[in-house]
Amino acid sequence: MSKTTKSKRGKPKAAKLTAIAGRTTKRKTRQEQLKALLSRKSGATAEKIQTAFGWQPHSVRAAVSGLRKAGEGIETIQTASGTAYRIVSAVAAK
Repeated sequence: MSKTTKSKRGKPKAAKLTAIAGRTTKRKTRQEQLKALLSRKSGATAEKIQTAFGWQPHSVRAAVSGLRKAGEGIETIQTASGTAYRIVSAVAAK
């Protein structure tokens, strides 16, 4: 007899696991999503990044700093609506 566990509603859990395991697309990491936002022509404001990820202002600055340390060329622009960041080019790795 096979051990098929059932959820509270009586459906086998194995079916749910198969559907998840059959996923062929890889989810983007937060860093990849942030790069996509900053790669746009106009970049992204700190407020837009906060809204997109649910981060605090210090988390936005830390993430942008992390990208800089990883070799991305980040331009900081002061606008009327706040600070905006944009990827301009990759800096040569040392």
